[in-house]
Order: sequence, then structure tokens, then C-alpha cells
Amino acid sequence: MPKVLLTKIAEEYETPFDEALMLAQTKLPKDQVTGKGKRTWIGEQGQAIIGATLMIDEITTKHYKGIVKHEAPNPRFVYVYHKEIKKKVPVLIPRKLSGSLVNKEIMFEAIEDDKGISYRYVKPKRNT
Repeated sequence: MPKVLLTKIAEEYETPFDEALMLAQTKLPKDQVTGKGKRTWIGEQGQAIIGATLMIDEITTKHYKGIVKHEAPNPRFVYVYHKEIKKKVPVLIPRKLSGSLVNKEIMFEAIEDDKGISYRYVKPKRNT
């Protein structure tokens, strides 16, 4: 699935364009959004995220991409640095991936609740 104009996505989900643009800028990784204004294009992974966001009125998580710097003492976590956050954060990963992600780029999401912000690994979508 190639990139799609945000205006078409907004029409498909019957959402005002300004709301869809705000969601795209705040919830998607920078590499999934290109262009400006009405000529904003959304990448494949971004389309899935924005589609789920527009269908559900609940609070959605913000997605980031970052480089895994090193493993944490707990094997279920790795430390990831992201330029937008400007700090190294612990990210929860599946147990089977422990030991194999150092120096690799991963996608993760920020989950905010009353206790603070936590980060969780997001499995990349496969193109079929």
C-alpha cells in the first residue's frame, strides 16, 4: 500500500481535515508524515495508526522510532534513545527479542497514565 493523502483518509473516516492533521502530527513518527497542509502524505504504517485513531474516540498512544542503546538489567527491557524525546528511556519488549535488538531501530509507543509515562515495543507491520 503506497502513501495516501491525508485529505482522502479524513474523507474516508468522515473527520474534519484539521483534526486529522493534528492527530497525524502528534501521534505518528516523523518519517510517516510528509508534505504540508492539504498536501500531507501518510506512509503505510502511519495509515494503520491514523485509521485506528480516527475510528476510536479514546486517547491513543504516541508512536516513536529510536535506536536501542543497550539492554537493561531486567531482560524484558532495553534502553532506547530518541531525538524527539531527547533522553534514553526504558522500553518493554517481548521476552523472545531480548539480546537481539542492540544497535537496531525499533518502533515504540508512549503510554501515559496516573503513575507516569511508560514505553512499549510496537511490532512492525508486514507487507503482504
